[in-house]
Amino acid sequence: MKPIKKRIAISQRYDQVPGRNEFRDALDARWAALFEQMSAVPIVLPSGLSDVADYLQGLEVDGLVLSGGNDIGTALQRDQLEQKSLDYAAQFAMPVLGVCRGMQFLNHVEGGELRTVEGHVARRHSLSGDWARGLSIRDVNSYHHQAIVTETLSPAFTALALSDDGVIEAMQHIQKPWLGIMWHPERETPFASHDLKLIQNHFGL
Repeated sequence: MKPIKKRIAISQRYDQVPGRNEFRDALDARWAALFEQMSAVPIVLPSGLSDVADYLQGLEVDGLVLSGGNDIGTALQRDQLEQKSLDYAAQFAMPVLGVCRGMQFLNHVEGGELRTVEGHVARRHSLSGDWARGLSIRDVNSYHHQAIVTETLSPAFTALALSDDGVIEAMQHIQKPWLGIMWHPERETPFASHDLKLIQNHFGL
């Protein structure tokens, strides 16, 4: 008998199709390969859901990933979906991983803010901090033009790792099992061992 795999819900970017009265959800296909390598089952979150809690409960989801894409406030359907998903996660003490925009959204819902930064699009950055050293994370990819710094970090979170210019690259909620990272594990080829370890540890895979 095969072991039961954990089901991890993951949000998607939300965009209007140019020239059409049509809106689409989209997710980097590499996420599927990443989940498969960790022996987990990805459950995509459609932005059109009206009862998010019923969807998550009905599929017996074990964890939640807020993926990248869409600046906060530019895709209200997605913002609302992720807010309801976090409400559900908080109710059931479900582990949450925020990736890039996902980390920013975690900070946002807990009262934090963002700042515009330069030098963080299509770059690599080394990380500082005991947490990063403990996971053997030396450098990470970077694809964001907004960021969290010490002054804009919600008091609900503690910073785990910083880039050389003081941008917070990883954070952990003080009370909830919510972790945020600013890099994209799905964009590494091959997937980085430290990212696999980080995600497996966080979700208990």
